[in-house]
Amino acid sequence: MIRIRTGTAWRHDPRLRAMLGPARAAGRTAARTIVDALAIEVDGIDLTAGRAEGPLLPSLEALLRAVARVLGGAPHATVAFPDGGLELLVRRRGASALLTIVSVARPSRVLARDVEVELEALSAAALAAAADFCRQLARIAPDATRGARRLQAAARDLRRTGPALPRVPSAEVRRERPHAGRAGPVACAFELHEDDALLAYEGGRPDLGSLLAPGTVTIRAADGAEIVALPGFPFLLLRDLNGLSRGILDALQRGEREYAGTLARAGRAAALTLRLDLVAGRISAGGPATPCPPLDLVRAVSGAALELGRTARARNPRQAENGFLLELEASAAERLALAEELAAGDRPGATAAPGRAPRRLRALSQEPLGPGRLRRLGFQRRLALDVGRPAGAGLLAAGRTLVAAGEDGLAAIDPAGAEVRWRAEGCDLAAVVPGAVVAVRGDRVTARALRDGHPLWTVPLPGGAPSAAIALARGPWALAGHGALTGLDPATGGVLWRFAPPAAGALRVRGFGGIAAVAAGTGFLYGVDAAGRVAWRVRGPGAFLGPPAAAAGACVAAAEVGAGAAVLAVDPASGVRLWEAPLDVLPTAPPLAWGARVVVGGTVAGDPAVTVLQRTGAPAWTVAPDLRGAPRLAVAGPLLAIQDASGALVALARDGEVRWTRPASPGVPPPAPAAPVSTRGLLLAAGDGIACLDARTGELLGTIPGVAPVRLFADDALRIVAMDADGVVSVLTLTTHLSVV
Repeated sequence: MIRIRTGTAWRHDPRLRAMLGPARAAGRTAARTIVDALAIEVDGIDLTAGRAEGPLLPSLEALLRAVARVLGGAPHATVAFPDGGLELLVRRRGASALLTIVSVARPSRVLARDVEVELEALSAAALAAAADFCRQLARIAPDATRGARRLQAAARDLRRTGPALPRVPSAEVRRERPHAGRAGPVACAFELHEDDALLAYEGGRPDLGSLLAPGTVTIRAADGAEIVALPGFPFLLLRDLNGLSRGILDALQRGEREYAGTLARAGRAAALTLRLDLVAGRISAGGPATPCPPLDLVRAVSGAALELGRTARARNPRQAENGFLLELEASAAERLALAEELAAGDRPGATAAPGRAPRRLRALSQEPLGPGRLRRLGFQRRLALDVGRPAGAGLLAAGRTLVAAGEDGLAAIDPAGAEVRWRAEGCDLAAVVPGAVVAVRGDRVTARALRDGHPLWTVPLPGGAPSAAIALARGPWALAGHGALTGLDPATGGVLWRFAPPAAGALRVRGFGGIAAVAAGTGFLYGVDAAGRVAWRVRGPGAFLGPPAAAAGACVAAAEVGAGAAVLAVDPASGVRLWEAPLDVLPTAPPLAWGARVVVGGTVAGDPAVTVLQRTGAPAWTVAPDLRGAPRLAVAGPLLAIQDASGALVALARDGEVRWTRPASPGVPPPAPAAPVSTRGLLLAAGDGIACLDARTGELLGTIPGVAPVRLFADDALRIVAMDADGVVSVLTLTTHLSVV
């Protein structure tokens, strides 16, 4: 007996019920963003193990259309559950359907294989699940059922589809001979026991199911001794081995001595751990160590993956259009090329031949990610270093260089080459100024050349510990400390001037060309020029809560006023007061520019709230998202992303309406996760790992486990630098992507 059920948590979500309310025009769109689990139960056992999660409307629609395809005569069809990292494969065998559930997260694992159910029963269960979901949706919000029209159309198509004989591939199914990878001291071979799945692919779309031909992958040493033999699906096995190859190459580049990786075994067997001694060139797969040079292993695995691609296309030329196969071939070719370069002398510590310049590693392609809708992204960790607990901002961008500042170290990183340009002692505060890095440690201030880290000068710290350092246009560098702003000579570090407003307390500063906007605790906002003179002074509505910001063509700063707050905007050149806007929100961060608008995020009685002001200071709207604690904001094109400390996200449109929501990811987030970062239509959200989301829809495109950033940076080439609370900095680069055209 088969039964398909949808989760019930979405029905009890008050935020979602409000979005789906009858008065909401956006209810139809919100209906397609309902995210919950989908259970496929056979004899009371959920084949998906509770991991088939995603937007319910698209998932149910895809399931109905997949069943209709198989019922109509197609040999197989697949359904993707991207949030859970699962693929459901439905195969036709006579009047029955064989269900296979594959977890595509590495190491790949087959959760259920060839579970036989009656095809008509599968069709009835899918239709019943869709009908039940539509009834529940209509009960909560009748107007929102318009968003389910595509699901209802898919249900009608399935009901009209009559049983048809399955289409049998014309080519004879045969047992393949073993295919070996690149010849060398280590051999990797795969054997396909049958290839009807390859032949069934009709082209035009990514299709994992057509690549799941059963077989075996075997790795042998130079003397022919078997290192490991893995039964299962060669495509999944080689995909996982290809991922291990990336880890081996990274370990070699970092100069590590050992590397360990895991591979999933067939059925419910425990994962297999491969341990490599990178120095002695030996491998152990749960038994005695065998000679196995690491680069030869990478060559053999990459060669076998490429051979699998050639075999698939030879058996069915349409496989050249399969995105899953293209992804495997591209990553295998990249690893093979990198292995060749490392073998030619690019390993750390290798000495170049006399008279020859050392070769540089081939840079990853930075071509556009491809046409169509992104479905998956994959990243690799290319560099990791420890600089101690973050000092101040922690990560500082300076053109193509990123400076990581911690209590135990200061490092300049090249994200493009994933290399450390220079390192120095740790600091309490660091700032990037033109051509240099200013670092404060104890009672000393040091300036280092940005290019090579060479010390330019070191002087005693003038005054107390500073909170910020800026550079004025064609002028001095300025340190903002308790009660004073001090101008330093960029050439010598000598004190040029000192600006100390009366009873100022803590000073917050922001540079506007040749003017430093200084917010004092007394409620005055000063404009100080490059000579240390007061260019203008404006009395604010109250004590300023943070540094000024640039937004709406003005210098804006938030101040505390009674139980609420207000935002003051002035002309940074003249100090002319432009406007003042009262707020009910108590700001927890400086104002943020959103096009021509100003966004202020904060709390009201401890609950998060966001206020948006027009360019003139007139209020546009205020919303209280269903989140917890102080919000963290990021502008993602036309949307405003709001994240709380747990990692939950809400995206708002220009009119303040909710475009999508996303619950917190599982796991324990860092104590103060970094604010989201938007780049190239993606939104990177920090938590227990980094979630890569489609900024427009909130769809999960990829995850980066093993990092919990409190500081996060990303550039337009999708090079990501993350720093955790302990000061471990990770550089991650894009390895693969999959676009649905």
